[in-house]
Amino acid sequence: MECTKCKKRLDLSLFSYKNIEDKIYYLYCDNCREKTNNDNKKIYNNINYLYVKNNNVISCKCGKNYIAFRSYHITRHENSKYHKENIIS
Repeated sequence: MECTKCKKRLDLSLFSYKNIEDKIYYLYCDNCREKTNNDNKKIYNNINYLYVKNNNVISCKCGKNYIAFRSYHITRHENSKYHKENIIS
């Protein structure tokens, strides 16, 4: 059977069952599945998210602090009712 991740033809014993009753195999071999299901990747992504979240805090002139991951968030705040009412020109 061919692994769709590493594109190698491997023995069927290197694949595990996705559904044991219907005898359906995973498309990735066990070695590739271990690499993709790594818990360290989840921890790294969470740490990276928290880092970006803490560094993208914007203090607006209207008195509101908000987090902007993209420019869309800034535009959305500038068009909000709160911003328009409290902006000091």
